[in-house]
Amino acid sequence: MANPLCDLTRVEDYLEVIYYLIKSKGYARAVDIAERLDVKTPSVTNMIQKLDGMGLVAYERYRGLTLTDKGEKMARFTQQKHALIVKFLLTLGIEEKTANEDAEGIEHHVHKETLSRIERFVEFVNEHPSWFKTFKDA
Repeated sequence: MANPLCDLTRVEDYLEVIYYLIKSKGYARAVDIAERLDVKTPSVTNMIQKLDGMGLVAYERYRGLTLTDKGEKMARFTQQKHALIVKFLLTLGIEEKTANEDAEGIEHHVHKETLSRIERFVEFVNEHPSWFKTFKDA
């Protein structure tokens, strides 16, 4: 039996990459998605068909794909989670490369309440940098 959390993680990863490609290149092709996710093109094709069935992308074979409103909303939310977690880890003094790698795993498993607290913490630290200096210099 498939793990629903793994499936959600894969869906979010694909949507995030598709969103990024469309925003940066104006389109998303299976070969570009495969390259970004380091998977084979047939795997991408299978996932695109699954995303299409879920109403997250509009896909026409050999013509390309676009995100539906639902898919774009989910992609933007995943991207925002990633950015917030990276910002949090950078605030803690984690190196950027490590922060991005760690955020990739954390973003799929963090609760909305936790994200809200992280956001409040990062805002507080940015507004009161002297408070956090003791921790950061340790």
